[in-house]
Amino acid sequence: MSDGIRTAIISSLFPASSGEKLLVHVKVYKDITTSSDSAKGTPRYLCLTQKRNVLRLLKVKRSQNGAFSISRAWALDDIKQIHNVDAHQFSITLNKPYLWAVERGRDKMIFLAFLIDSCKRAAVRMPKLVNIDESRTLRYLADPSVPPVASLNIPNMNDGIIDDYAYAPSSPAGRDNSYPPSPTTSTSHPYHTGSTTNQILVNTNIPRSSNSLTESPGTASPKQLKSVASKSSLSLSTNSKQPTYLPKSSTLPANSSLNRLDDDHKGNAAESPQREERKERDRAREAKRERERREKKAQEEKQQQKKAEEIQEKMAEQASLMNVEELLADFNWKASGNAAALEKRLLGELHALEAANVHAIIQSDERVRSIVDYIDKSLTELDSMETWLSLYGAELNSMGDDIREIESQNRALQILNTNQQTLIVELDDLLNSITIPKRYLDSLLNDPIESVDDVIRIQESAEILQKVIKTKFDDGLQDMRAVQEQLETYNKYGNKFSERTFKFLKEQFEFQAKLYAEIKARSSPSNTKKSSPSQILAVPHESIEDNLIKYQGFNLWEKEMEPRLYSELQRCYAQAMAPLYDRDIRDLIDSTRAWYAVLRKKDMDDLEYVFKPEESRPVRALAYTSNLRGDDSRPHRYRHMLRGSVEGMMGGSASGRPSVDEDEKIADDAFTQMIQQTVSHVCREQNYMSTFFELTQNGSKSFLERGNVYSKVPNSAELYNPREKIRDVKVSKKILSWMEIIFETLESNLVNLLEYGVKSDSTQAVSMLASIENEQFKWEMSDQEFVLTVCKSLYQRLNRMFDNFIAEQVRIIEETKVSSKKRRGILSFFRTFPYFAMRMETAAINVQPESETRTIVSNAYEKIIHSMMASLDSIARESDQTGDDKEQLNATIMYIENMHHMYHTLRTNKLHVLEKWIKHAKTQYDNSLNAYIRVIIRRPLGRLLEFFEGVENMMRTNTPEEVSFHMNYNKTQLRKVISMYPAKEIKKSLEQLYKRVDKHFSEEEGLLQVVWRGIQEEFIRQHEKMEDLIYKCYHDAGAHLEFTIQDLLGMMSELARKVNV
Repeated sequence: MSDGIRTAIISSLFPASSGEKLLVHVKVYKDITTSSDSAKGTPRYLCLTQKRNVLRLLKVKRSQNGAFSISRAWALDDIKQIHNVDAHQFSITLNKPYLWAVERGRDKMIFLAFLIDSCKRAAVRMPKLVNIDESRTLRYLADPSVPPVASLNIPNMNDGIIDDYAYAPSSPAGRDNSYPPSPTTSTSHPYHTGSTTNQILVNTNIPRSSNSLTESPGTASPKQLKSVASKSSLSLSTNSKQPTYLPKSSTLPANSSLNRLDDDHKGNAAESPQREERKERDRAREAKRERERREKKAQEEKQQQKKAEEIQEKMAEQASLMNVEELLADFNWKASGNAAALEKRLLGELHALEAANVHAIIQSDERVRSIVDYIDKSLTELDSMETWLSLYGAELNSMGDDIREIESQNRALQILNTNQQTLIVELDDLLNSITIPKRYLDSLLNDPIESVDDVIRIQESAEILQKVIKTKFDDGLQDMRAVQEQLETYNKYGNKFSERTFKFLKEQFEFQAKLYAEIKARSSPSNTKKSSPSQILAVPHESIEDNLIKYQGFNLWEKEMEPRLYSELQRCYAQAMAPLYDRDIRDLIDSTRAWYAVLRKKDMDDLEYVFKPEESRPVRALAYTSNLRGDDSRPHRYRHMLRGSVEGMMGGSASGRPSVDEDEKIADDAFTQMIQQTVSHVCREQNYMSTFFELTQNGSKSFLERGNVYSKVPNSAELYNPREKIRDVKVSKKILSWMEIIFETLESNLVNLLEYGVKSDSTQAVSMLASIENEQFKWEMSDQEFVLTVCKSLYQRLNRMFDNFIAEQVRIIEETKVSSKKRRGILSFFRTFPYFAMRMETAAINVQPESETRTIVSNAYEKIIHSMMASLDSIARESDQTGDDKEQLNATIMYIENMHHMYHTLRTNKLHVLEKWIKHAKTQYDNSLNAYIRVIIRRPLGRLLEFFEGVENMMRTNTPEEVSFHMNYNKTQLRKVISMYPAKEIKKSLEQLYKRVDKHFSEEEGLLQVVWRGIQEEFIRQHEKMEDLIYKCYHDAGAHLEFTIQDLLGMMSELARKVNV
């Protein structure tokens, strides 16, 4: 390696300002697995550097412009193992093994010698050496071409500072002697700089402590001088075994120097390569044996070292005492002399001695001069060779740079060729992806769209066009002018196709709607007859649906490509279908209206289930009189209701003619059928429209995902089924807006029908509420938001109508007045309420118990019954206020008749929803009946009852025996009272009592027999009570009633038989 590489490395990486100096370097190649002479891999430079007392191992690389840079750096402590692989390769284990190869094996050995020596001196721990002879490797440090180790200035961790006299550098003047150049990598000649003489190995007798003379300035004491002199003499007398290199000015024995030079010269001339190799092996063996001997003696020397030091100190002291005076006498030293002058004199003597020795050597033998001449000629030749090698190296580096440049250009050409081929493929793919055959474009604009095959063909062409328009290009391709122009052209075709599709579908909507209206007008009968409820049917627009369904895919095209036209297309469809559905709804409503017209023709009096004011009700409805027991020529329209249950309202009469209540029932059924058909009609249309315009939850999301083309609607029956709610709020609102356009008049027409029906018969509101609530429940969890909104509005309106009707009924009940002459019998509203309840239950017969309609009807019952009870109490209180016993009795009779009528009719007709009020009526009836009987029996048994009631009161405060001693209740009074009521008198009183009861109660309600049976039981109870009191209080009087229980039963039975006859 030429000195130019070292200079370039130092100038690039280690300038003087950095403080770091290059010690040694070697050129290596990495990733070399064979020992081939040819260099492979990337060249690198391993450098050993020193900065102050820190040494580093660096890996340096060289760029193409010739600059050097550090790629990796390691401390010596990071080196774990050094492995000599073969003659040209070695590895160093740091954080991982690194394998390097060199061009010449000598370069490797020199670098390893420096690296191992540096590790021994500066590293904390010595790395492991594999396949390396340490002693033999360290010999390369003594190679003349290697800089002296002393110049490394390496601190020794064990021995302190390196001996300055161990190695003396040999360098020319003007050269930096501290850090000489690294060793050459050429094996043909030694590396040198300037004119340098060989270094000669000698034995020196100068001790290390000699420097102490220069280290102690000023005047020294005699004692110090004696100690120095003794040590110096001892050192001079002792032969030191440590070799050292002296400069050429040193004084050496002439014979020894000349003989060594002569032997070396002869040996170099006569030695052959084989002998050198053998000697090298012999030296290696000797070095190995020597190293083993040193290791054996190491421990002994350590043990003897302390003893030797102690003995040496004692001997030095004795020698110094013996020789110091003689030494000082030779130099004319006096005790008061100057130590610095003495030192200067000694140094002068030493230099003179050395000069004389060298001069003697040179003058003593002519061979030295010839050797020097040969050395000078060799150095000159080496300089010439090094110059040529530098030139060759520069040329090779230039050629290497050219080769790398050519290789780089070749790689660039290869990349360019690959890129161009890839570009051609990309352009071909691009052209193929954005090119559409002309026939597909013409098909979109010119082909007919009549049949299913036409639609399929056009949709396939549209699919190809859409794929091209929506193609996602890579970065940069989208901005290409050719691509943009092509896409712009195809976008124009897409716009034209969208406009054509929109215009065609709009015309189809209008044409199909017009055609359907004409066909329906021709098929409708001229005379409209009242049809049965089951014949009220909404005919679906199947012909329109089948003709339009094949164009379903075009809606997806418009939805993706032209959203504005898509929305406009839906609006056109809604406007075209609106007149057809308006006509359908009107037909359904007209069919239902006919049944309500029948009810409007009836008189208010015929509706016995509706409460009426007093002036509109016949006298017989207010109270029973004696003439009411005769036959009534006027039939009761709902009398059969009171002889059966709710089911009685649904049958016909024996003559086969519809019963009177069938008109209301048929009207209920007609409305239920109409609302079912209307809601189904609306829901079918929404389902079809959602499917046709692809607005369903699970429908196709894009034109490319469209389904098959159908000639008619598949599974048309499923259009009547509820569908899941639409999660997209925007889509849901859009469907609602289109439905509001199609069925714009639906709600208003239905409201008119509701008002018409309620005016015909207010109780129709209940059946209407039930029917609408059933439809709400059926479609509640579906996506039919429009239907649910309409039903909710109608339900609220009907609820208000029904509330108004109930409020009017309550007002009529509260305003009912009864004159004092008529305060007997069943009041008008109690007579009407059973019919009202039956009518309500008939209308709500299909209502669930937990439904809202049932709650409305139950609340209506509560309002009506509370009003009835309040009015009854009010009328009864008016009777009590007069203070007349007769009026009070009439009030009690009123309670008995009205509560019995309410209890009997409601229970007989099985109106379980009114169970609470049935029990209430029964309780009121029982209490009033008991009160009536207690009052009515006082006329035949007045004095007798009063006497025994007094006896009973006396027993509360007295014993039974004491009662008979009371003046008013003694035995005499007992006999007197008993004698007043003989059996004959009792029989006569019973006959008068029966006539009076018969006058109070009519036979229509069957109360006469009920009340008479109650009177009979009361007589028996009172007879038993009186007999018991006589036994307890008057048991020794021997008195008894003059009539027995058997007499009472016989008299009452005989009286009942006479009346029946």
